[in-house]
Formats: sequence, C-alpha cells, structure tokens
Amino acid sequence: MRASLPKQFPLNVYDELLLHLDNPASPLGQQLEVRVSGPLDEERLSRAILDAAHRHPMMRVSLAPPVAGSTDYQWRLHDELVQAPLRVIHDCHEETLHEARTALHSSPIPLAEPPPFRCTLAHCGGGGDVLMINLSNTASDGVGLYRFLVSILRAYAGLGDPQPQQDLLAAREAGREPDQRLLSDGFNRLNRLLEMLGTTLSPPARIATAGKEDDTGFSFMPVRFSAAQTAHLQALRCGGATINDLLAAALHLAIQRWNTEHGQSTGRISMIMPMNTRPEAYRNELASNLSMWVNVISRAGERTDFDQLLEAITRQTSNLKESVTMAVLVDLMHELRGLPAWMRQAIPALLPLSGNRIGSTTALGNLGAIRSPLPAGSDVALRELWYSPACRMPMGLALGALTLDDHLHLSFRYHRQQFSREGAWAFAEIFLDILNPGARL
Repeated sequence: MRASLPKQFPLNVYDELLLHLDNPASPLGQQLEVRVSGPLDEERLSRAILDAAHRHPMMRVSLAPPVAGSTDYQWRLHDELVQAPLRVIHDCHEETLHEARTALHSSPIPLAEPPPFRCTLAHCGGGGDVLMINLSNTASDGVGLYRFLVSILRAYAGLGDPQPQQDLLAAREAGREPDQRLLSDGFNRLNRLLEMLGTTLSPPARIATAGKEDDTGFSFMPVRFSAAQTAHLQALRCGGATINDLLAAALHLAIQRWNTEHGQSTGRISMIMPMNTRPEAYRNELASNLSMWVNVISRAGERTDFDQLLEAITRQTSNLKESVTMAVLVDLMHELRGLPAWMRQAIPALLPLSGNRIGSTTALGNLGAIRSPLPAGSDVALRELWYSPACRMPMGLALGALTLDDHLHLSFRYHRQQFSREGAWAFAEIFLDILNPGARL
C-alpha cells in the first residue's frame, strides 16, 4: 500500500450506498469478537489498536463537512488517532458479556469524527478475555474488518504485519468514472441494477416476530460447533454446494418453518449476501468496502425439501461467483454513481413508501475458513471468533459465520423488537435442527 494518501478522498459507491441506508435507530455496524486464552493488558491493547489503525487508513477517517453546491461525499483522513476507542469491563461473566455486546452494537457510530469503530475489552477471568469490535459498514466490509483485527492481534503480540503493495485508492476507485449517457437514462439503469440485485415489485417475506426484548438495539446468540459437528456438515454437501450454500439453505428453510409455526405466510425469501470483489492477488487484504451486496432468493415451491432448496441456492451462488456475472454487477453498481445526487439519496427513502420492496428478508455473511493469524507459542491464542453482518430493519435477523481452526462459529444477530431471547433461541433451534440430518423431514 502506498505510503501517503490525500487528506480527503471520495466515498466509493459501496460506502455511499451504505451511508444512505444507515439509520441511528437501526445502525449498520458489523460485529467481530475474539476470545483469547488468557488476560489482555489494557494499555498494550490500546497501543495495538492505534498501531493497527495507523496501518489501515479507513480506520482513521471521518466524513468531511459538506461543501456548498457539491454533490460528492468525501472522507477526511486523519494522521493518527488521539486515543483508542476502548471501553473496559472487569469481572465479566456470560450475562454481563451479553449486556456489553448489546450496548456496543446498539449504539450508532457517528462518522463526523474519527474513528468509524468502537471496541470493548471484557476481562472474563479463567474463561479468557474478549475483545469486541463494532465497525461502521460505511467504512469497510467484513473482510476488511477481519484484516483490521489481524493487525491488532499481531501488533499486540509484537509481530510484523506486512501490507500489500496494492494502492488503496486505486482499488477503491476502480470503475468509478460513470458513463455520462447514464444521466439521461437514470431510472432505467436504476431499475436494471435493482433487478440484478434480486428485487422485484412484490415485497420480500418478513420473519414473524416472537416477543421482544426492547424497542431498540440488537442482541446476539453465539453458537459454536465441535470439530466433529463441523466435519459432519461436509456430508450434507452435494452438487457442488459449499458450506455457505448449506447455511443459506438452512436459513431460508428455517424462516419458512418458523413463519408456518406462527401462522404467517412466507412467499419469496430474499437474503442479502456480501460477495468479495477483491482480485485474487489481495483477496483477504485492504480494510475498505470492496464487497458487493447480492440477493439469494427462494420461492415457496423450492422449499418443499432441503435437497431441492440446496440445489436452487447452489445454482444461484455459482452463477453469482462467475467472473462475468460479477463484472456485470460491479459495473451496474458503478453506474449508480452516474445518477444525479438527489436520485442516489432518494433510494433509501423509497423503502417505506414502497412497502420495503427494495429490501431483504435476512442476511448471511460468511468470512470462510480461518486459521489463527498468530504463530504457535504466541502469548495470545485465539479460542473463539465471532462475526455478524449489519442488519437493517425491517430485516429482523442476520447470521454471521466463519470457521476457526475447524470449528464453525455462528452468530445470530437480531433486533430486540423482532425477538425475545427465548424467541431467538427457538428460531435458532429450528435452524440447527435443519442442519441435523436425523431431524430433517
């Protein structure tokens, strides 16, 4: 990555879309949480966070004040962070950890001042300390968030953390210049984009509510599979399906069964899934928004049994992964840049007016298989790692997944006006039963 960047640079198309979609009552923050084998020193961790932010420019940005007459949004890059945004909780047990997690992720992150993330360190005694990060999705995607965490851990351990030679702004600006002909055909291009992303004139299904904890905020349910349970999922794969396809199919089917149990029709399920657009040369590098949001859809006739649904899901995701398809999607997203500013800003405002048709039922974010970024013998060892993507109402539930050292980790994120804790666990049990072949009908 080049040594110096301008003091101001534009939001890319993904940043801007997420900025317009963000809402203080339903903030677009991402969860990343790591439990280590022992205690973490607060001062040493604070220094590590500052060091990692120095290495990743998007962790040192704020929104520049708007310029009169300008329709462009700009990031302002700060040389250094004055202080690590770290809250510390002592004598933490599982219930206080749950409360700290809820508090961290239920508060919006103001982007007028740096940084675009917040951290909490929970001292949990013999259970191992926990570092929690909430990062605004406007600043980076989940891949970038994990890369930022790697830098924190390596700085804490006193290890080197080489950065790629790829120019950050070049990666962010690729395909940014719009075709001026789009300005005369904005609505048609917008309709084409929304069609490619899986939207239709009919509203997507919603998940039936079951009690509520509160009117605002998020809660989380972590579920960790054993190595044997994780390996057993491989037996469910068929027809080229990936573990991510299995999770997607189980989530669609769980929503169908949950709604049926609660007397609510389902119809078309539309599931948001971030897809990494980074080239293979730096696939897991660069803390920035470089992921495309796509929709994976199922209809009632495809959800009659798990295998049929899995086939339909796999067919969609395979098509989306094809380089040509992805190139079309990326081009269409950049075409959005060619629309007038008022039209770009109006897209989120259209959601309630159209019955939330330009939305989705749920979201699935999967960081894939991860090996510890720290060498054996380091004084910090990773025990657990949890991720969940942003979740904007009326989407009441999102699922995050990753596999750390052969253990699948699932994080169910839900709005507290969608479920009570008991209701959320009841939904999760349906999901987990679907992944258990003995329990599947």
